[in-house]
Amino acid sequence: MIKSTCLLFMLLLIIPMASQAKLDEIFADRKDIIEKPFELRDPFQTPKFKSKEKERRQKEFNGKFERNVQKLDKQVSVENIEIVGVLIGKDRRVMIKEGSEVYTLREGEQLGVGGPEIKAILAGGIILVEQIVNIYDEPEYIETVIPISQ
Repeated sequence: MIKSTCLLFMLLLIIPMASQAKLDEIFADRKDIIEKPFELRDPFQTPKFKSKEKERRQKEFNGKFERNVQKLDKQVSVENIEIVGVLIGKDRRVMIKEGSEVYTLREGEQLGVGGPEIKAILAGGIILVEQIVNIYDEPEYIETVIPISQ
């Protein structure tokens, strides 16, 4: 009785291993494995073709806003400016309207001659930092937040 039970137990162990070996043999040379699945395009989307002109402009632009930039090179009061827009990218820019002229400035530049420095350009506006001397003759920094004008 013990021998037959051991024999039955051995058969139950060997049969699944043999079937697994057979499955491995069948699926060894599969042709349906995708090498780089994330490089495939979505089959439900139309292919996106770029014209040579669009590729050239995109390569030339490359996230930098340097064309037609007009610098603010005069003394300007913070009360007289309007934030027309911000450009978010590699080099952040802010479009400032003073009078009828629109100027483009970036982070780190001063607002006019000797004016406050543009410390940060955010999606909702800009942060200006101005250094003043307090009544104790110590330098002090004042931060001003200017939102985008409506």
